[in-house]
Amino acid sequence: MPKKNLMINAAMCDARNICEDTLESYESITINAAITITTPESSALLHRYNVTMNCSNVLECANDVELMMHNGSYVIHASDTDGKPAVLLVNGSLTIEPGAEKAASRFISINVNGRATYPVSMSSSLRSLNVNGSADCYPDDAILLKKTFIVDKTFIKRCKNAKYYAKKRVILIEPSLDVGELINKGVLFITEKAVVAESLFEASLPLFTDKTEIIVLPDGCRFINDDTELSKSLLLKYGTKLYINGDLMLGPSDEELLKKLEYLHVSGDIRLPKALEEVFSGINAEYRNLHLVREKCIIGRVHLSIDNSMLEKNPGGITVIDSVNVKIAEDVSPELILERLELEDCVNVCCYPSQRSAVEQIADAVHIDDSGKSLKGLLGSLIPGMEDMKDVKMINAASYKF
Repeated sequence: MPKKNLMINAAMCDARNICEDTLESYESITINAAITITTPESSALLHRYNVTMNCSNVLECANDVELMMHNGSYVIHASDTDGKPAVLLVNGSLTIEPGAEKAASRFISINVNGRATYPVSMSSSLRSLNVNGSADCYPDDAILLKKTFIVDKTFIKRCKNAKYYAKKRVILIEPSLDVGELINKGVLFITEKAVVAESLFEASLPLFTDKTEIIVLPDGCRFINDDTELSKSLLLKYGTKLYINGDLMLGPSDEELLKKLEYLHVSGDIRLPKALEEVFSGINAEYRNLHLVREKCIIGRVHLSIDNSMLEKNPGGITVIDSVNVKIAEDVSPELILERLELEDCVNVCCYPSQRSAVEQIADAVHIDDSGKSLKGLLGSLIPGMEDMKDVKMINAASYKF
């Protein structure tokens, strides 16, 4: 009986205890991981067999080293001094508190897929830190705030004579806030941007360093800290003057809502139906990018199949954005693809030979495959030795241990 191929897709793969029996039971082993942990002994074994490792980091360490993985936010506190040697993987954001040198020293390796924030005094001592993303330092004498911090009356009453660090921005847009009390207490914000109401602009200048970019908003503007869609409930809750820290999506029936907006600032991108382009041009709006889309917009799908029926039911067309695997059915004509389909920032697009020319004209994609294969067939054609996915044992996990 022929041996299978093993494919492991994991953020962290622990191969310290892999044995020869396991290696001999597969034709080949492929490890796709952010970090793979081995020992000198297991590393030597892996090199003797047909093993491919696609990893950001391969680390050798003892069997008793603890492996820690966190998705989201993780903080190394100054008080976290206990614990045996460990390897840490954070998919998200890592924050190291002032005075946490001893707590951080227990980690043989710290791996961050995202953002790492730590005191400037630790810059030279964090040799174990590997960041796939962004890293920033803050003054040791500063108090850490959320990366986007909204100043309210409670903060004003409780704040100290101190520096406060907010990586991204400080929001100061409520006109009734007592800025004078902040100044009298000696507050200084260290941040990239300050978003300030027009009536508070001059009085608030002493609260920020000369390096801070200051954005002035009209009084009455409301702050929304997320991607959002324009809707009646949104305007009822926040009003008609909006600062959106994220992306804004509009639908084809939002013309009347759009006309009600008095002020619009979008830090990210706006997805706007082409039919509303003229109405939008009359709005007082600031934004990073404007994307004109078809009547129906599909965003962020891992797998998406598009057939003739779907396109026929959407005469205004479909725009697909930021999707991984898009399969176009054989019953979709090239003419219908050109007329009603747009693909933006997609990874894999599977179609048929007769459709390829049309797909190339409407698709912004990393890879276009015209074999008409399923996703498994496409993967097989991209991975040498795995043309028949029936012979592949695939393991998808956050972490995997042999």
